[in-house]
Amino acid sequence: MVFPANDYDNNGSFTLSDGKYSFAHKAYGADLFRYSWNYGRNWTDWKAWEDTTVIDGGIFSDSSLFWSGDHIQVQCEWFPVDSKASILTQLQ
Repeated sequence: MVFPANDYDNNGSFTLSDGKYSFAHKAYGADLFRYSWNYGRNWTDWKAWEDTTVIDGGIFSDSSLFWSGDHIQVQCEWFPVDSKASILTQLQ
């Protein structure tokens, strides 16, 4: 399933506090998720769904990240439909 109206979210779902990022998921009903911090070059392993994911802020200190701002791309998967959707989030 693709949800074009939900491809980009900068309405507070990705926040920074005490050197850690929190991402509040909005794809309710998803079974699994994973995220990328470098526009899909690398992905975490698939993980069981959780309401909020905490990410160490050091993940964005890689000198090969050439863009401004901190971004994550999240993919979610639903079963038994076996469909995937992505959302890109930016902290400004």
